Amino acid sequence: MRMITKGTDSTFPELPGARVTPMTADLSTLLATVTTDAAMQDLDKLDPSASDETNQALRLALIAMTEADRRIRRQQRRIAHLESLSSTDELTGLTNRRGFRTELQRTLASAARHDTGGVIVMIDLDRFKEVNDTHGHSAGDALLIDVAHTLKGWVRESDVVSRLGGDEFAVLMAGADAAESERRLIDLEQLLNGKTIMWRDRALVVHASIGYTEFGAQDSEAELMDRADKRMYAVKAQNRITLNQPSRLSLVAV
Repeated sequence: MRMITKGTDSTFPELPGARVTPMTADLSTLLATVTTDAAMQDLDKLDPSASDETNQALRLALIAMTEADRRIRRQQRRIAHLESLSSTDELTGLTNRRGFRTELQRTLASAARHDTGGVIVMIDLDRFKEVNDTHGHSAGDALLIDVAHTLKGWVRESDVVSRLGGDEFAVLMAGADAAESERRLIDLEQLLNGKTIMWRDRALVVHASIGYTEFGAQDSEAELMDRADKRMYAVKAQNRITLNQPSRLSLVAV
């Protein structure tokens, strides 16, 4: 809701030449512009006993404010679209590193306020460079897209799944407890490791190292990401020794 207040030289930029004249300067009218349609309906509510000049000024005000409302809404949609693009990975459609950090900061702030916690999962694809070197980057992209699809199907609705860059993914599981996380991450290992996707009549096999750690109310973003990274790289080192045998997960204590 907006108000036209007293004034003798208020110009409506949307309609050049339209002014509130001294005759209408004493008007103090509330104009509702909740939506464009609602604003235009107000044109039918002008006082028929008022002078033509008064009603014309109000009519012009409504039209100008309606157009301004349209422009504001268009700008808000453009801003929301740009913000979405800036936080989305173009290849997979997942949240990118920037978007993930934003969600993590928000989650940690909430955890500090409410004394809650959760789990961060780090996933790194093993032998991904071999896929690119052997079959080309298009094959690598197909593998990344398939892994992203698998992760989106595995996460809870409230989880945030992200491609941090390259062949590295992360999942933020706010409110998840240790027992639930361990069960679900064993399932994720079984879903990913050894999975075969077909690309141009060629079989591409997924190999992944998965590490995770709990977080609580006192954790900082830097400490948490460092701890999750270390856990994932420890699993990756073990996978290099055991080749294709996925290693069992163990939860890192906070």
